Amino acid sequence: MSSSFQLQAVVEAPNLPDEFVCPWEFQPLEPLSWIKLSGGMTDQDIGSIVAQLVQYNQLDFSGDCHSILDRILNAESLILPGGLQAVFADQVIAPSCCCGLETWREWQVFLTTGDSPWLGHDPSPWIETDNEQIRIWSDGGLGESTQNAFRIEVARSTFRQALQTVEQDLQNFLYCVDSWAQTIGFKSSKNFSQKINQCFEIGDS
Repeated sequence: MSSSFQLQAVVEAPNLPDEFVCPWEFQPLEPLSWIKLSGGMTDQDIGSIVAQLVQYNQLDFSGDCHSILDRILNAESLILPGGLQAVFADQVIAPSCCCGLETWREWQVFLTTGDSPWLGHDPSPWIETDNEQIRIWSDGGLGESTQNAFRIEVARSTFRQALQTVEQDLQNFLYCVDSWAQTIGFKSSKNFSQKINQCFEIGDS
C-alpha cells in the first residue's frame, strides 16, 4: 500500500476580495484550495503564498511591494494556514482549521514520542503508531467517533522517508522565495528567505 504514499507541505490559498489589487503577480486560486510547496513553484505561486502571509498575519497591504516585504521582515513572528497533507492514491488527509505550517516539525517529533501532532479540527485528523505501522486518520483526533473516518496506513520507514522528502521540498521552496524576491527587485531578498526559514523552521537558507 505504501508505494505511492506522499506527505506534502501545503498552504491554504488566500481569500482575496475581487477588487483587491496586489502589487505583485499571484496565482488566482479558489479559496480553501491548497498550494503545494516545492522547488518547482512559479513566481505567481510564491506571490500567492506571500499574499496569504500578509493577509493571515494581518499586516498592512498598503504601499509598494518593498514596503510590504519590509513589514514582513519586521514582524515578530509569522504563521500560515496549512501544514502537511497525507496522500495515497485517491485518499487525501489535509490539515484542518487552525493548523499551521509553522508546526510541521511536530510530525518528526511524533516518530520519537508517539504523540500526534496538532492537525486542526472540523474534521480532526490525527496520527497513531502501532509498532512499525503508522496510521493517519481523517477524523477523531478530539475524541469524536471514527465510524465515518478513513485512514492511511504506512510502514514507519516509509513515513520517515516521506518526511525527509517534505524537508527537502521546503528547503527548495526557500530558494524559490529568494528568487522571487530578487525578481521583484527586493534588495533584502536573502534576509526575506531567512525570515521565512526562521519562522517556519525549515532548516536551510
